[in-house]
Amino acid sequence: MVWSEIALICVSVVLVVVALAWIITAIVKHKNNSQYRVDGVYVSDGVRYTKDGKVIDDHGNVKVTLNKGDFLLERGKEYVCEKDSDLLPGKYTVLSADENTKNINIRIGGVVREYKHFSSIVITEGDKISAVSHNVILR
Repeated sequence: MVWSEIALICVSVVLVVVALAWIITAIVKHKNNSQYRVDGVYVSDGVRYTKDGKVIDDHGNVKVTLNKGDFLLERGKEYVCEKDSDLLPGKYTVLSADENTKNINIRIGGVVREYKHFSSIVITEGDKISAVSHNVILR
């Protein structure tokens, strides 16, 4: 064999190994992201998008239980919205963790505002958010 043929074979093997490693990494990343999804929500490039904002089921009951992908804001604790954290930027539905509470005070970016149960909010990257009055579920 000529040295050029050996070099060509080695380069081909290296390219195949790199391609396989890239495909396996993409599959593992997709599986890790899919376990944190709520129905009708998908994460693309570190941003959370919703397809359907329904929080009431077909029977008219409220879906307030904490589901996979929901984020619980504990009262008095401040969270920062970042692409690599648990709280991703995007649109969320505000749900009161206490079923008897209809109005919730939330601080976003230093401003406290009252939100109703089932309100929608949009959180951008870098926003600081905290629940002031009660624990809040962001769906």
